[in-house]
Order: sequence, then C-alpha cells, then structure tokens
Amino acid sequence: MAHEILKKLPEDVIIYILLRLPVKSLIGFTCISKTWYILIRSSTFINLHLNHSKTAKEEFIIFKRSLQVDPFQHKTTLSFLFGDDLKPVLPDLAVPYLESTFVNDYDQFIGPCHGLVALISMMNTVLFNPATRNYRLLPRFPSDAPQGFRCSIDGVGFGFDSIANDYKVVRISKVYNDPPYRDPYSSEQKVEVYDMITDFWRELDNIDQDMPRIYWAPSSMVFYTSACYWLAIGSKDKMIILYFDMGTEIFNTINLPHTCNSYNGPHYGLMVLRDSITMLRYPNPNPEYDPAQDLMQIWMMKEYGVYDSWMKIYTVRPLLIESPLLIWKDSVMLCESREGSLISYDLKLDKIQEFNLQGCPTSMRAICYKESMIQIPCESKDNAQVQYF
Repeated sequence: MAHEILKKLPEDVIIYILLRLPVKSLIGFTCISKTWYILIRSSTFINLHLNHSKTAKEEFIIFKRSLQVDPFQHKTTLSFLFGDDLKPVLPDLAVPYLESTFVNDYDQFIGPCHGLVALISMMNTVLFNPATRNYRLLPRFPSDAPQGFRCSIDGVGFGFDSIANDYKVVRISKVYNDPPYRDPYSSEQKVEVYDMITDFWRELDNIDQDMPRIYWAPSSMVFYTSACYWLAIGSKDKMIILYFDMGTEIFNTINLPHTCNSYNGPHYGLMVLRDSITMLRYPNPNPEYDPAQDLMQIWMMKEYGVYDSWMKIYTVRPLLIESPLLIWKDSVMLCESREGSLISYDLKLDKIQEFNLQGCPTSMRAICYKESMIQIPCESKDNAQVQYF
C-alpha cells in the first residue's frame, strides 16, 4: 500500500523522503521494484545521501581492538556503539584478513573518508563500508625489499582524491641493509601509492631523503579535506605535522606550537575537531614518568596553515591513560586506560566513565561514523571482489 502511495508522488519528493531513511531500510527498498533499485543505487542518489549524512545529527562510534583468541592468535574486532552510554547496537565483527600471531597494535583505522573506512595492517588493507557491511581486500603492498635488505614501514594513509575522483592508499617506508649490517644512516626513503581506479601500486620518484620521520601513536594520523596528516619528528627532534596532498601527491609540513613540540618526554595525538586540525599533548604512559608532573594540552589550528592561529582550547588534569583515541561531541574524549579498557572523559564536566570494553594493550582505535550508501569501487574482474560480512 505504501508503495502504491509513493508511486503517485513526484520523484523529488520521493528522494527527499528516502534521504532521511537509514541505510538498512534503503537496501530493503531496492527489492521493491526495478525502478527503486535503479534510483537508490544511482550515483546521483548515493552522493546526495552522502552529503545529507554529513549534516545528520545521528552518528555512532566504531571501536576497534585486538583480542587474543589463543596464545598464538589475535583477531581484530569492531564494535558499533551508540548513545552517551556507548551501548552496542550491532553484533561485533571480526575483520577478515587481519588475524595475526601477535597483538595488532600497529594497525591503523582510518576514516571515515568519503563514506568509507580503511583498516591497514603490516600486510593487508581492508576497505569497508560499515553501513552496508561491504568490504574489499586491496592488493598487497609490492615486494618490500631486494635480497639482503629489509623494509620498515613508517606510516600509512588512506584518503580520497577529489580531482581524480579516486580513493588512494599511501605507504611511507625505509629500506635498510639486512642485519647484522643494518645501518640506519644509509637507509633509503620510499613512498608508494595505490590507486583504486587502476588497482596498482606505484612508487613515487624524487622523494626527499631528509623527509621527517613518522611518529607512531594510536591517534597520530588523520585524513582531512584532501590530504593525509601524520605527526612526525623533524630536525632537532622537534614535533611537526607532515601531510601528503592526495591530488598533487606532494608532501609539506605544518609547525606545532613552540611551547609543546619537544619529542622527548610527552606523547602526542592528532585529530580533527570542529572541522579543524587538532593536536593533543599528553603525559608519557611509561611507568617511569609521573603523569602528575605533566598536564594534557589540546591545541586547535583555527585557521588552516596559519601558525599564529594555534590556540590552546583545553588543559586537562593528569589522567591515567595509555592514549587518547577520539574527541566526540566536541567535549567527550574517548581513551584507552592503562588497564586496557575504553573510558571517556568529559572535558567540560571533568567526569570519567569506564565501559565494559577491553582489548589488548595499545590496540584500541575509535572513529565517529555517519551512515553512507557509498559503494566500494571494483573496476576490473581481476580485482578481489567486494564481499559482505
């Protein structure tokens, strides 16, 4: 009956209604008729839905962690949380291709980027739409290093090139002589880019061998507007931001506030808050350091690329955390506790809340996600096919 009523409505009215429905309902409506299938699966509707979702208030947290299955196996698990009490709204998902014999604490969880997220391990990259539950295993990185040498992966990124209308993955690595002849001062810097359109990895030429070193931390990389951003260690051990423009494929840097850019001692995180690049400086979780001697500072770059626009927006009392993961709803900071649990800290109310969500140490990541209908590109029959959880 509802279908008969909708058939009598103008198409723009139907689209207006459909844009406000959850993805699960939209997928179900594709089975009503061929006309509805073509409409909902069209690139025009999908892009309209993506733009509408960016302004929607409803969002959920995707929480990633590593869980030990047995003494010799760990799995990567995603939990879907909603509401102030972060209640699970869907069953947990074990991510294929990311099983490991050790803790997956170096895995990166990046996104959302144009409706998709990426889970990147030392070996594999899985592209995933949390709303449709579609995923795809991307081709592996090319051969790491010739015989007699060893490759060290320093950083990875995932983003969208709006100029080429293409998703890309970037990998920054160094190639050393294999031990016992390893010499860190004779390493070669390499940058490789994967293009979804071509389904190939390619190595960039003329890479600056003095490029800043990537700084690793659970929240040290973000995709923002058209570039991937990493915290990095520049000359004289000063912390800076290194970024890679997905369109021009050029690296550049942004200086951090001079009062909090020392590499030695504190730890750092990088996030996007209020649509601005945001840096967190927090106490070293190493037991040898006394967190009471150092407060957490949160700085926001109010005007992109302008050094003088850095503004300290929060100073936080000492917290016993391993690392911050995400700032949600403008003032709720999700963190991994030193006991390996997910906790939240309200920056305005000075209130801590612990949740019954645990994982292996330093393996926790979190992103804020709004639903989208974006399809995972798969351009040729030779590619790994899009699959469904």
